[in-house]
Amino acid sequence: MRVFSPLGEPQRQQGVLRHSLGLLLVIVSLVGACSETEIRRLRITEVHFQLPPAEVDVLLVIDDSCSMEAEQQELSQGFDRFVEFFELAGVDYHIGVTTTDMTSVRGALVAYGGFPVITPDTPNAAQVFRQNVKVGTTGSGLERGLDAASRALSEEMTLGHNAGFLREEAVLSVLFVSDEEDISHRGVNEYIAEFLELKASTGRRDMFNASALIGLDPETGGPGSCGDFSYPEEGATTSVRLYEVARRSQGDIASICQESYADTIGNVGLKASRLLDSFPLERRPDLETLTLQILVPDEMGLYGEGIVVPPEGTEEGEWAWEYIEDLDASAFEIRFTDLYSLPPIDSQLIVDYELW
Repeated sequence: MRVFSPLGEPQRQQGVLRHSLGLLLVIVSLVGACSETEIRRLRITEVHFQLPPAEVDVLLVIDDSCSMEAEQQELSQGFDRFVEFFELAGVDYHIGVTTTDMTSVRGALVAYGGFPVITPDTPNAAQVFRQNVKVGTTGSGLERGLDAASRALSEEMTLGHNAGFLREEAVLSVLFVSDEEDISHRGVNEYIAEFLELKASTGRRDMFNASALIGLDPETGGPGSCGDFSYPEEGATTSVRLYEVARRSQGDIASICQESYADTIGNVGLKASRLLDSFPLERRPDLETLTLQILVPDEMGLYGEGIVVPPEGTEEGEWAWEYIEDLDASAFEIRFTDLYSLPPIDSQLIVDYELW
């Protein structure tokens, strides 16, 4: 491109000199930038741990309004899937059930199966679970699940009707199941802060999480209506508030309109057990340099050199994983593709990479 200058010759020469100096500065800057880029590409090492808690308290808050019979029936079949990751992790669990009705139930744990708190020692626990989660359909049509959870976990209830459920050292999970919006009277952040405060003594970053089985848009997976509204009992409107509680606490979110809850119940149980199937990375890696090593302790609790695990897994087919990124959210993670082949309890994961 040719550029014509309206300046006189002396001015033009000065302009050329300034332009040349400017180019020199740009070149120096680019060289500096390249050096800086090389420094930023130094190899990064992250250490992650598979350390589930010893105890977890799980509260189910189930909508007991007139449109929830089929959903309760499907949920009642899921006990084995719900507790399988607790058993895999050796977690001592307490499971209690209440409803969204703040008119009569008001956060009280139900005991239709004879026990208000289900533990690993509960006789015929699957049958107790089936009966407890069938909370009926005569409850209030004004769903206040967050208020119900708050009251169920309050000192008034945990020292009274709900005594024996909440433990000081246990982490806490809450599962909300509803086909309507929650109309509890406080803001979502207030409830999250309250639940976190209840478990502050555990000292864990994952001391509280919530999951939600609610109406989701079948195309986007976000909050929305689903199901067949030609029969009101088969359709569900969404709960944006319960969606936000689950999202912000990193719980599981699933559609209440799906035909089977088996996989969902398994995922909720996984979240509640705190067994990890994904491990977030601090920075975006260069995939050509990304390596994963898993160290498993021996009987003495000592770690050896570890096993370098490629994405397809070990020679025995264990621990297959994939890399996932969301650039919009600046989120990067390693995720194990088989929930039944996760890194063992007490294992360490060494993730090594150069920056992108």
